[in-house]
Amino acid sequence: MLRSSKAIIPFPPMHLPKLTLTAPDGASAEVYLHGAHITSWKPAKGEERLFVSQSAEFQEGIAIRGGVPVVFPQFSGLGALAKHGFARNTAWELIETTGDSATLQLRDSEATRALWPYPFRIELKVIVGGQQLEMKLRIINTGDSAFTFTTALHTYLRIQEITNTTVEGLQGLQYLNVVTGEQIVDTAARVVFHGDIDRSYYQAGSRSLRLIEPHRTLTVTSQGFPDAVVWNPGEVTASKIKDLETGGYQRFVCIEAAAIEQPISLSPGQVWEGSQLLSA
Repeated sequence: MLRSSKAIIPFPPMHLPKLTLTAPDGASAEVYLHGAHITSWKPAKGEERLFVSQSAEFQEGIAIRGGVPVVFPQFSGLGALAKHGFARNTAWELIETTGDSATLQLRDSEATRALWPYPFRIELKVIVGGQQLEMKLRIINTGDSAFTFTTALHTYLRIQEITNTTVEGLQGLQYLNVVTGEQIVDTAARVVFHGDIDRSYYQAGSRSLRLIEPHRTLTVTSQGFPDAVVWNPGEVTASKIKDLETGGYQRFVCIEAAAIEQPISLSPGQVWEGSQLLSA
């Protein structure tokens, strides 16, 4: 088992190692080495702000439903790989940690090259403190030929009730309605949630997005990621998701920093960086 300044604790009964980060002010986060998957974030003197399904499967080779999955090298079904690629269900390596931050990495292997034939290295740095959680993603082409990829930080934000929740900051942007296949310009001041909402907003990277509930607001900002995704499956689609508990859709909204519309191209030795900041 890996050693660091913070204990890495198996999650019984699945025995996947995880790292607990704690800032001096009490803010905390939990990160599994499986997928470099963040499953908990509590701001200082605050409550849990990430959603993880009660039916999530904590097993090798299976993505955890909720938290912050790392999507790479393919977003959703936009390619020949399994949905959202392989980074979210592959074991990462812890390379650096302090009390309130950790950096994990994933390198290509025989298994990844059998799926996607390119050498690469990914680093995810997680920093927690005060009212913020910051995620910094770094992707390096370590091979001899160029490759392209799409990516996202597929963030599940915990809410109390979907019908009382809206998202602000996307008005005027074009988006793909994934449910209908239509390209639409959003003229509404707020995204409201009735049924299956699955939208890929283009050129949203400079926007400050706000998840608004009756008693609190959470702000999502990003750098490097040109696009953003807003998703909640609604009751009908949620009933078909086997690792989401009954009624679970009512308790989360996904706001995702993403690069979807234009795949990112990296030449040998090139580096791409993107970050997402959650502020309670």
